[in-house]
Amino acid sequence: MRHINTVFSQLLSEVPRSIFKRVVARHDGDKRAGSMSYWTQFCTILYGQLSSKQTLRDTCLSWASQGHLHYHFGASKAARSTLSDANRERPSAIYLELFYWLLNQVREVTISCKDAVRLIDSTTIDLCKQQFNWATFRSGKAGVKIHTVYDPNDKVPTFFSITTASKHDKKAAEKMPLLDGATYVFDRAYNDYAWYYSMSLRDISFVGRMKTTTRFEVAEVLKASGKGVLKDELIYLSSTKAKKDCPCILRHIRFLREEDGKELSFITNDLKRTAEEIADLYKQRWQIELFFKWIKQNLKIKRFLGTNENAVRTQIIIAMISYLLLKLMNKKSASKLSLHQVATLVAANLMSRRNIFELLLQKQTQKPPEIHSNQLTFGLE
Repeated sequence: MRHINTVFSQLLSEVPRSIFKRVVARHDGDKRAGSMSYWTQFCTILYGQLSSKQTLRDTCLSWASQGHLHYHFGASKAARSTLSDANRERPSAIYLELFYWLLNQVREVTISCKDAVRLIDSTTIDLCKQQFNWATFRSGKAGVKIHTVYDPNDKVPTFFSITTASKHDKKAAEKMPLLDGATYVFDRAYNDYAWYYSMSLRDISFVGRMKTTTRFEVAEVLKASGKGVLKDELIYLSSTKAKKDCPCILRHIRFLREEDGKELSFITNDLKRTAEEIADLYKQRWQIELFFKWIKQNLKIKRFLGTNENAVRTQIIIAMISYLLLKLMNKKSASKLSLHQVATLVAANLMSRRNIFELLLQKQTQKPPEIHSNQLTFGLE
């Protein structure tokens, strides 16, 4: 019988130890290692993510029960207090760099910036104010935001940052690394005319929702062609501040959404695409909303293993790494399963010795034993 590693071990093999050690060394991590290695910290939290453990105690207890396999992972036992200290004190930037390295392994062949479309949005995770008093939000509430740039083609986040929930979306967007020549799609929360103008100067196209209070003058009325297109016109912003912040020509498109009969107003600096193509770009926003829904339902980011900011960041980043690993294995196996189904199968078989590709393709790794007809006669003849 051929030797088969556990499903968890096969997932870990996608993160070469040599790469991991170089990342740790770049952040002087070895000086903070103590009694628990960074690799053990990573393995333990990743195990908790993929097996849907709810608390630090549950994660450590379940991890300890698999002690006979730790050697094969290159990891060791994780005491609850030691893991708690590691999550609180060790730089989360180590795991963020690991995320971006893994992202390059997951993505398809890089396309031209001029053909690239990216979606921008954020999601809020509510926290208990008594336990997470650093995570300012509203009165009586605490929370963090995950500000994300999402690639709808590869279905992966290409950038994300974690802030307190009080951070406004458009302020976070100003620090996002944008690709010159690409197209970015977002909602009304990112309405910032100075930001619009800075993108226009960099040949970056954008498609956003226009606020109802936006004041503008029509420079030219275009033919409203295309399904659902009610209005298409070139405009200049007319309020005193808007004229100063964004002194360039823009485009206003009024569109009737067929699904619910709602009229949407788009603002864009894209003068080349048709109005219908602009509307189709905005429709892609549902993909990033589905991504946020997926990570909240399938990954461990609603309950946290630590209460300080660094511990929360570390857990969210490793949750994102979990997403990339599941995505990568689904891609390599050429499975037709949804990512939710992949996550379910991995969780159920995490410490089983099964070939992960055969698992995702729903194949048997071993033939069932043959049953001879005379085994059922009990030798009574």
